[in-house]
Amino acid sequence: MRVIVIGGGVVGATTALALAERDIEVILIEGRQGIAEDTSHANGGGVTPLHAEPWNSPDLARSLAGFFGRDDAPWHLPLRALPELGPWGLRFLANARRSRFTANARANIRLGLYSLERLREWRSRYAFDYARTTSGSMQLYGRREALERALSLRRALIGDRGEVEMLDARGVVDREPALAPVADRLAGGLFYPEHESGDAAGFARCAAEQAGRLGARLRLGQAVRRIVCDGGRVRAVEIGQETIPADACVVAAGPETARLLGPLGLRVPIRPVRGYSASFEFDDFSALPTLPLLDTAHRFVTLRLGERQLRVAGLADFAGHRRAIPPARMDVLLAGARRLLPALAERLTPAAGRLWAGLRPVTPDGRPLLGPTSIEGLHLNAGHGPMGWTMACGSACLVVDRMTGRAPAVAPEPYDPAR
Repeated sequence: MRVIVIGGGVVGATTALALAERDIEVILIEGRQGIAEDTSHANGGGVTPLHAEPWNSPDLARSLAGFFGRDDAPWHLPLRALPELGPWGLRFLANARRSRFTANARANIRLGLYSLERLREWRSRYAFDYARTTSGSMQLYGRREALERALSLRRALIGDRGEVEMLDARGVVDREPALAPVADRLAGGLFYPEHESGDAAGFARCAAEQAGRLGARLRLGQAVRRIVCDGGRVRAVEIGQETIPADACVVAAGPETARLLGPLGLRVPIRPVRGYSASFEFDDFSALPTLPLLDTAHRFVTLRLGERQLRVAGLADFAGHRRAIPPARMDVLLAGARRLLPALAERLTPAAGRLWAGLRPVTPDGRPLLGPTSIEGLHLNAGHGPMGWTMACGSACLVVDRMTGRAPAVAPEPYDPAR
């Protein structure tokens, strides 16, 4: 069987590896010149399954009106975005009801935990090197009531599937001394000892290279023109003037998935939501935080990659497929980082960093689309929102299990594209 994987981000690369491990002929097609040069390129870097819940929580639904049109808000919803959202936006809000949010969150957490297991297996088996840390992560809160409410929600969502520890301000600083200058502004935090972080793009390159060693072929810099179907099944994929026959195809194209599938009559409920990052190099790394830190009120994360790099990532803009970086939005992101890490404030400026914007592929219920479509041989692995890195390895294995007739380790129904 020949399988074509469309998309060379961390989701597509891990899918190619999962297929190649089973001695399946794999061709990975990526329109950019290298692996992980789009959505996976400079994302937040956290592998955080215990807070893999969808964005559209009941709290967000109540707050969204207050963010409308504001450049300084964690969420940016300009007027021009409303027509583009349409029915998708209504479904997004409908899934913010507490019962739906809870079900969606638990499904994502199950998938995220399974994915972490598979990531660790591959890392051990193939000695992948991607600037990883395995020291946990921490969510930070400025108000005691918000901290206690978050702990209650977290315990309700994860049950006995993972560990979370509530810390007061002193405990937060004990875990992360870099926060000592702002201890008086912190009520505390939630510490997740099982969480990891690392360079998603680096991991994707490792996965693609290993897939190549197992026989997969990589076709980089070659954009897909169309997926050829006939008689209700996949027949081939066209790139440029070339038609490549295929027995099956996995579309792992992130925010481009809907565009590829629209001509086939498939309406995929994925919309792009833009996020930002800035990466900084430091000669003196003694002042850098050692833990990934999530500022929950302002929706950004800071984390260390390797010995000398600090990345700040976050925000969420409903801006369609526009990838430009508005200076005002980058200013909001970095102002938050300077408040959190005042010892580094002079260095955390747009001029000093490598700036990036990426499009997260978001579904209305926040769960990814994993598995077969109504067209025989056509499978999806897309729609992970901000959790592509967290869910990539598990999603790849779940999709390949379904393709090859194996029983998936995680029940596939919550992620079925036909839901």
